[in-house]
Amino acid sequence: MKTSIQIFSVFFLLFIFKSTFAACAPPSCTKVIDNGPDSGKKVLVILGDGYAAADQAKYRQDAKDLITQGVFGRDFYNENQNAFNVYRINLVSTDSGVSQRRYDEKGTPSDASDDTIISTTMKNTALKYIYSGSWAHCWLEGSAQTSTLVQNALSSNVPNYDYVAIILNEDNFGGCGGGGFQIVPRGVNWATMAHEFGHGVGGLRDEYTRTNRSYTGAAVNNRNCSTVTNRNNVFWKRFISPSTPVPTAFSAAAGMDSNKTVGIFQGCSTKDSGIYRPVHNCRMKGNTPEFCPVCYTLMKQALKGNLKHNFNRVISGDFTGDGKTDIVIHNGQDLSLYRKDNNKHQLHWTWTANNKVASASGGNTWQPAKHDKYYVGDFNNDGKDDLFVFNGLDWNKPYLALLVSDGNGFKGAARYDKKIGNFWTMKSKDQLFVADFNGDGKDDLLIRNGKQWNKPYVGLLRSTGSSLQPVKRYDGSFPGWQMRKDDRLYVADFDGNGKDDVYIFNGRNWGPEYLGMLRSNGSRLNRVKLYSNTLPGWQMKKNDRFYVADFNNDGKEDLYVINSNNWSWSYLLMARSDGNRLIYTKRYDNRSTASNIPGWSMQKGDRFWVADANKDGKKDLFVYNPAKNWSTEYLGTLTSHGNRLSGRWVKDWIGGWNLGKVDKIQVANYEGGNGMPDIIISNKNWLGMIRKYGNGFKLDRIYQSWIYSPLFDKKPWSNTLP
Repeated sequence: MKTSIQIFSVFFLLFIFKSTFAACAPPSCTKVIDNGPDSGKKVLVILGDGYAAADQAKYRQDAKDLITQGVFGRDFYNENQNAFNVYRINLVSTDSGVSQRRYDEKGTPSDASDDTIISTTMKNTALKYIYSGSWAHCWLEGSAQTSTLVQNALSSNVPNYDYVAIILNEDNFGGCGGGGFQIVPRGVNWATMAHEFGHGVGGLRDEYTRTNRSYTGAAVNNRNCSTVTNRNNVFWKRFISPSTPVPTAFSAAAGMDSNKTVGIFQGCSTKDSGIYRPVHNCRMKGNTPEFCPVCYTLMKQALKGNLKHNFNRVISGDFTGDGKTDIVIHNGQDLSLYRKDNNKHQLHWTWTANNKVASASGGNTWQPAKHDKYYVGDFNNDGKDDLFVFNGLDWNKPYLALLVSDGNGFKGAARYDKKIGNFWTMKSKDQLFVADFNGDGKDDLLIRNGKQWNKPYVGLLRSTGSSLQPVKRYDGSFPGWQMRKDDRLYVADFDGNGKDDVYIFNGRNWGPEYLGMLRSNGSRLNRVKLYSNTLPGWQMKKNDRFYVADFNNDGKEDLYVINSNNWSWSYLLMARSDGNRLIYTKRYDNRSTASNIPGWSMQKGDRFWVADANKDGKKDLFVYNPAKNWSTEYLGTLTSHGNRLSGRWVKDWIGGWNLGKVDKIQVANYEGGNGMPDIIISNKNWLGMIRKYGNGFKLDRIYQSWIYSPLFDKKPWSNTLP
């Protein structure tokens, strides 16, 4: 094949006119990778030639081995599979195998001008391709009818194609392409196809070389080939570490990574001198390595508009059990795990639309979808956070699954389809709460629905480590509490016995406002205290917000209560639990400097997150005001001293992060050790890592559009080239 191990490479998969109509229908056509409507996706069509009726299973397997699982089941293409729809046209040839042609090459296999045909053996195949095995003749060629036959097959099945891959039932090596087409014999492997996709999708150049071929053309400085040797001017300059010499000679002894260390390496575009490439060995040189940082970035930029990926749904947890927060990102039908590795988050596992999350026993148990809701908890007590996932909207019935983490990714432990035994019938508005109600170290589930039945229901489900077992269901009421649709539940171990309890509040369905404390004994909930209208030192109102936090480090989870809507002033209450009741500790308001939180002026637009920001065991608050009350944004820490708070803040910018109204905040501990001192901050296009640092905050890392870490961090807030 004219690929990275040959003299030159055919530019593969160029853009072709794309209509809005697709007529693909079985049995002649099958959509084998489905990421929704073709509009906005790259459409690849697979065809086969020389596959007779008896060879159709072989053709399906070849298409899978080379493309749908070969290319799209691995590294970059698996990660970005969402950008593509792939169709397989199922052509049936009369004869098995393709036509053959032999040339007398006159001893000059790279020069076609003096060749003569020795023989041609024609077979009756769907597309009439002829395989020659001659490099100078592009390994294969079409007959007079081939172009028409190919276009007829495409037009009648998938006229809106971008790219075409044609597989010949021929066991030898080779291939030819151009104009949006790539034709290969089945004897090639998936890595060759992955290389060729790099040309068509990313416009990448070949990086392999031939001996004694010096580049003598015009100056080049773009994509992945350059004649520039100055580190400040080369196209990929932002990826070169100051410690890397340029031009660059590869040295493993110097700690270089042949695929990730970016420099200016001699040889590119089939020439061995006078032109340079970014790394020692990329996919565009050796086929089997992954894309280097430069080629990866160019490929991502090319597909960004088709991927529709963003940072709107970021899930944090310690999924490896090393004490450091990892990240899961959910994008529609995609789920990706980024493990914390040293000071970076690295992509470690990806689920894509056409590869279901496998079960621990080897089956298929879950297919993520747009409206999945993910809940983090360690349901098997192995020290690694797992995922509970619920979807009540995307399918014809609600589904609930337990996805167990083995540190390398997720596998399905159990799935429930509409019903959880005879105990619970799921509805689309079910609410899930993660808690360890029996204190066995395995996180359980509380499931609630207060809106879709004639009365509210709450169920306790115990985790066995691999499934959920019904424990207790409450129909309309708890002991000492009449449930109503607007009840708000807060999981908390308020008595410190290791069994999670519940604070429950209702400020809308009765005349007075109520707060109840419901204790778990491991198998049921019982009311131990009911407050009506008032808490100690606090007049309850319907818009009260409750934050569970052990703010004095006595092992019993207390309450921060905040109200900025029902009064002329903003109020914050610290209410301590003694295990049976709440005890007034401290109250703040912004009527005056004396009554406000020292170091922070409370305002109606304040947002709060519970954290142990100084790692002393007393739960603090991160507070953020997104310019609702001030001229710019403020991010602060309200530090608990056990019986009072003190504040510190920064405004507008934290390093390279410009605080904004659309920012979402999650409390994390990606540094490791005790406490929760860090923040994962994100919006649609950006994701940042911020840690508490002295009296302020420090930005550790920032990513634009996607997370990618194997590159020099000179400007970590730019994932673009140049």
